[in-house]
Amino acid sequence: MEDFRVRAKQYFNSGRYPQAFQQARLGLQIDDEDGGLNLIAGRSLVMQRELTQVSHALPYLKLAQEELDNYKADYSLGEFHFRYGSMLFSYAQREKQSLLQFPDADAKAQKAKLSECDIRVEKAEVHFEDALALFNTVLETVPNDLQTLEKRGQTLALLGRDKEATVDLERAIDSLYESRQYKNRVLATDSNLTVQQEDRVRRDLDGDINREIAIRFLLAGLLKRTKDIRAEEAQYTTILELDPNTEVAYHSRGLCRYELGRLAEASADMHAFVGRTALEFDASQVQQAMRIIEEYATLQGE
Repeated sequence: MEDFRVRAKQYFNSGRYPQAFQQARLGLQIDDEDGGLNLIAGRSLVMQRELTQVSHALPYLKLAQEELDNYKADYSLGEFHFRYGSMLFSYAQREKQSLLQFPDADAKAQKAKLSECDIRVEKAEVHFEDALALFNTVLETVPNDLQTLEKRGQTLALLGRDKEATVDLERAIDSLYESRQYKNRVLATDSNLTVQQEDRVRRDLDGDINREIAIRFLLAGLLKRTKDIRAEEAQYTTILELDPNTEVAYHSRGLCRYELGRLAEASADMHAFVGRTALEFDASQVQQAMRIIEEYATLQGE
């Protein structure tokens, strides 16, 4: 059984989740209550991020939580509820938007379909509440766990609890900042690093940056909901300081600056966006950018 455990971990750590699940399942045929193998099996299904696969993860993760009784099992079960709830929520939102845009000719059928969407949203919210309870439990044990802070912040945002979400997401950013500072010090001062070790530290550093960018985009989205345009703009500016090639941040910041009446800066951002994007010229974002550029050019008499 240990061979199956080792291979399952290797496959999981290399991102080969279907193979990890297969090895874990083979081990569970020997002992179906093994907590570690149930944890790998469940997490492997969750990481495949496909609705059917994620839905099958629940029994494995519940058993892992019972058997292991540790914060990692609590986090993994919370992650299941977060991901499954997010999938249900996204599907319901897309379906509702489609129904409103292209309504069913039969009024009763239209009403029934919209009702199904509302039921899915309610189910998603139940999963979010379950995820929140589990993330709270994890943070009682490890108060500054980055993954859990990030996931709890995202969960709170999905529940519309924006102020609480912001607190968690900003704490996650603080943690990432400290991590980056440490890695930069290692790169600057540790002369004993091998080439391979240095490459690994640089990859981890890039991972921290990408993670912070994702969190700041979420914070910007929360600020958009409260119409705090200046604070939203500041998030995009920080994102571009972290990675000047984040094209969508130029577009989003350009829109903020346009709303604030700073047309020259908005036009400059849209130029930067258009020059970097791989979108076709007739894409809505590109056309929106071109309208702002043209408006500024007209005012300048160009």
